[in-house]
Amino acid sequence: MSTATGSKEGGEPVEALGINHTLVAQIINFVILLIFLRLVVYKPIVNILEQRQQYIANNVAAAEEERKQAEALRQQYLAEMQKAREEAQAIIQQATKAGEDKAQEIVEAARAEAQRLKESALEEIAREKEKAVAELRDQVASLSILVAQKIINQTITPEIQHGLVQEFIKEAGDLPC
Repeated sequence: MSTATGSKEGGEPVEALGINHTLVAQIINFVILLIFLRLVVYKPIVNILEQRQQYIANNVAAAEEERKQAEALRQQYLAEMQKAREEAQAIIQQATKAGEDKAQEIVEAARAEAQRLKESALEEIAREKEKAVAELRDQVASLSILVAQKIINQTITPEIQHGLVQEFIKEAGDLPC
């Protein structure tokens, strides 16, 4: 049943087909290995790759979100700084205006005080003038009586002197000064 050429019972030689049993076994083993890898290893590797891809996508999205938040914060800070500058400028303007108003108030008070002092001084001058005029009248009256006494060469009694002084004062008061 077997021949030296290695034929099969059907009459065809195995070598004539050119099939090597080792090669067939290796192909079968390779196919089994592929099926095994596909069933056992492929799904976990695909899952790991998908998870890694999702992790990277999440990190990119989170980084973009953080960048947007940082930009929003930057814009908010810039707006707040601008508002603070405007408020500071308004405060400076208010302080300047208040200072100018206070200075004007002080100047007005000084003018009013100067006017009051001027009026007071003028009143004091008028009183002193009246006092000086009254003293001058008394002195002129006394001197006039002495001159008149010497001219008349008579003694004047205090009653006559008083009457003459009153008459002189009356006449002197009617004169323009």
